[in-house]
Amino acid sequence: MDSVGKGVELDLYGAYYPPIYTGIKAMDIDGLIQGLHRVDGLSIFYHVFHPVLSSHIIPDDVHNDFALWIREELNDPVLAHLVSDVPGEEPKTVEDVRKDLIRIISDGSNEVQGRRARRPFSFLTCIPVVYPIDIKVRTLGEFLDQVATMPGRALVYHFVFKRVMGYSKTNDFSNWLTENYGLTDVASKLSKLDPQTYTDEERMRQDILDILRGELLK
Repeated sequence: MDSVGKGVELDLYGAYYPPIYTGIKAMDIDGLIQGLHRVDGLSIFYHVFHPVLSSHIIPDDVHNDFALWIREELNDPVLAHLVSDVPGEEPKTVEDVRKDLIRIISDGSNEVQGRRARRPFSFLTCIPVVYPIDIKVRTLGEFLDQVATMPGRALVYHFVFKRVMGYSKTNDFSNWLTENYGLTDVASKLSKLDPQTYTDEERMRQDILDILRGELLK
């Protein structure tokens, strides 16, 4: 598998995303839409993509905090389902997702207009704390091994955070495979995975590994 040689090193990092209260709250659907307009991109990341980490407690049948609140507090499972399925795959960024959320909620808000929640939606943002994990990937074999064993927070940082925040156009794994080995087909299949649909980083890891093993171990 490594007969094509060594590529440029991929330095691995992990990240924590400590939450911070924004002071912005919503008691109804109009307040939620207004909040979506006001908060920063890191708030969208925290509520939509951060649930991929199992430490962010959320039911398996909804994929983000907005959908959960709409279902539990506004009692609208139909709109919650639509919001839960907001697309987050490449090349979507948090700003694209923000626009999609506002459109989906605005278009589907008729049933809950004037309905007041029992508990407010409190918008959070975060300050990412990025740290090196002292692992360098140089070959395809090392890459496959590290995807299987790297901490979940490193997996999410490289596969989700940098891309959805707009720091890179594609996830680091697809970028590394393409630039160093020309493996565009593998990279394309990875890029089609939507991190917004996962509520457990290990499930996402397994799907990434299934693609890599299916393509690299032929």
